[in-house]
Amino acid sequence: MRLETLIDENYEKLHDNDLYIWNYILHHKKECQTMSIKQLAANCNVSHSTILRFAQKLGLQGYSELKFYLKIQNKKQNQFNSKEMEDIFDDIEKTLDIMKKRDFYDVFELFDASNRIFVYGSGEVQKNAAKDLKRSMIFGQKLVYVIEGREETNIILDTVTSKDVFLLLSLSGNNVFMNKFVYKLKDKGVKIISVTRVGNNELASLSDITLQFYTHPVFMEESRTSFYSTTQFFLINEIMLMKYLQYKI
Repeated sequence: MRLETLIDENYEKLHDNDLYIWNYILHHKKECQTMSIKQLAANCNVSHSTILRFAQKLGLQGYSELKFYLKIQNKKQNQFNSKEMEDIFDDIEKTLDIMKKRDFYDVFELFDASNRIFVYGSGEVQKNAAKDLKRSMIFGQKLVYVIEGREETNIILDTVTSKDVFLLLSLSGNNVFMNKFVYKLKDKGVKIISVTRVGNNELASLSDITLQFYTHPVFMEESRTSFYSTTQFFLINEIMLMKYLQYKI
């Protein structure tokens, strides 16, 4: 498994110091292979125990295992099938076609009837997309509240009502924590709009409205891992804003 995957899977556990450490490692992978824990701590201006806790939050036993992951990744040259580029473009084109044909009126009627609009993303990319949606909808004179982490979901459950709307962003639609949260929201009568990749998934089945996009796993032969193109989250944000401005006119 790649370190990037471990970061995404454990993103909720990471604090600002952890993200700073990861950003440093990401840009100095080769140097970090031979760097001691004290050297890395000094370069990141944190304690060596903070580095150790960062590794443990990723599910690793310690700093030595973190360095082992770095060495393995840097040794392997991932083979990339050039056809994948065509397939990624095809995913984006098919997503654009879906969004072009959709009028979004059902989404916007919920927006205008709601007291508050909340958005929550299940992973690192989705969280950035949630913030991007908040920024975009300012131009439509709509205030969107971003739920930053799991702790906030517990707090917000005490205040939400059936007059609120939640947009939930999840690549697979099968994130266990998010879907448990959805059941709690539905018990309070909250309307759910989900954004997921195309296909049957639990989140889509629980949602009042579902927006789906095309993407596919790009397999990396040497590392035996896959990643998905997630540009479509941001693409849908832009289209939603444009369609909303048109709707208001």
